Amino acid sequence: MRKIVLLFLLITPLLVISPGTTFSEQSAEFALVITIDGLRADAIAKANAPNLTDLIKEGSYTPSAKTVDPPKTLPSHTSLVTGLVPKKHLTFINEWIEDMGYVEFDTIFTLAKKEGFSTAMFVGKDKLNFIAVPNSIDKLEVVEYSPTSVKEISNSFISYMKENKPRMTLIHFPEPDITGHKQGWMSEEYLNALQRVDAELGNIINALKQAGIYEKTFLVITSDHGGKDKTHKGDHPDVTTIPWLAIGEGVKQDYTIKEKVYIYDTAPTVLKALGISPPQNIDGRVLEEIFTQ
Repeated sequence: MRKIVLLFLLITPLLVISPGTTFSEQSAEFALVITIDGLRADAIAKANAPNLTDLIKEGSYTPSAKTVDPPKTLPSHTSLVTGLVPKKHLTFINEWIEDMGYVEFDTIFTLAKKEGFSTAMFVGKDKLNFIAVPNSIDKLEVVEYSPTSVKEISNSFISYMKENKPRMTLIHFPEPDITGHKQGWMSEEYLNALQRVDAELGNIINALKQAGIYEKTFLVITSDHGGKDKTHKGDHPDVTTIPWLAIGEGVKQDYTIKEKVYIYDTAPTVLKALGISPPQNIDGRVLEEIFTQ
């Protein structure tokens, strides 16, 4: 696979992403992307999720964004941070070992580092090491799954953020995906898992406000895939449809996004909010509709 990727890069040099250049316009000083693994948009209303519900009113939202094929954690997160579909970034499997190396394309983190921004990742699955390209992440913490891992991830971010205030951060919660596989999507247990994540969202927002950076942060909350029964295989809308929410200075409030949103639109939109020019020749596009200007 490694040789194939290198050959692909040699044959198609236009897909090699050049360093970002700074936009003259910048709407945010910080960017925070939060992925809630396995979250279906219709679960938000069925669960007791007051923080998510309030945040949706505060920003621009769609309950009908789309993930990629295959709808799995690693391919979708790779698309999220690169702006590329799996056919371009060539990540189809859902596991990672160190011998695999790392994603071969620029990510929101590598581009942020080229602009001198500090970066961090707090994640609940070690497979996401794949997108943590060496020298692109100042702080990487992978929390092994346990009944308390959602809170541990939140607490780790809050503690680090208070001291370091990273400019570009990804937080990944492994729930409610893990409970969905065990008990079924939309089961009572699944909805309870979402409630636990929602509580930590509230803690994170409060911590950002206390640190004085919430108003300066471009926040995206989304998912990597949905699910049906006890799996997320196939092309069913319950599997491929995900929520996508953006909040921040210059973002329309209580607004329902009308255009089609794909998970790989996240990368260029986050970069634009930070004033970094998104790379050319990627599949994602800046969601200009969500910005007030």
